[in-house]
Amino acid sequence: MLEALRIGGSEQGACDLVRTLCRGGIGWNPKLKAGGVGGGLFLPVLLVLVALDQISKFLVEGRMRLGLEVPIVPGLFSLTRVHNTGVAFGMAQGNNLLTGLLAVGILIFAGWMAWTWDWRQRWVQGVAGLVAGGAVGNLIDRVRVGHVIDFLDFHYGHWSWPAFNVADAAISVGVGWLVLSWLVGQTPEPK
Repeated sequence: MLEALRIGGSEQGACDLVRTLCRGGIGWNPKLKAGGVGGGLFLPVLLVLVALDQISKFLVEGRMRLGLEVPIVPGLFSLTRVHNTGVAFGMAQGNNLLTGLLAVGILIFAGWMAWTWDWRQRWVQGVAGLVAGGAVGNLIDRVRVGHVIDFLDFHYGHWSWPAFNVADAAISVGVGWLVLSWLVGQTPEPK
């Protein structure tokens, strides 16, 4: 991506990159390297997810006190405001080292995806947009308030799934999509 921003040493390279990311690929702009980071789904999926995640958390923050449970489907689904200082699904609460290592791991994975995969495959763009959008949404929370705001709470009887948010769901769907694609033999093509 940085290479694409430096094209021609001007702002025009950056403008070409943004247009390319939003229009659906790399084919229409000969200045961009084939198979480079970009594509029609990545940026829109990332931006929509970050927006939905942050808007939903803003509404929860402004309208619900910590720990308040609002039943939506009684006995099955509630909105419950929780502050998560750990990692996914409330694990490792207060463990900043583990949280930091996980963030580094996600960044390394995203860098590996960008470096090795052919982004002309639309499903790769979708997976990358889901994972990156979720990571950015939760990172914004950690920087802004020092924890992640979770509020989607599924439960049945005495069983309860840890509360999560839109960003967590996006990461889970993206990683699940990737694992499922590997299980059925559909793997990202290398550049």
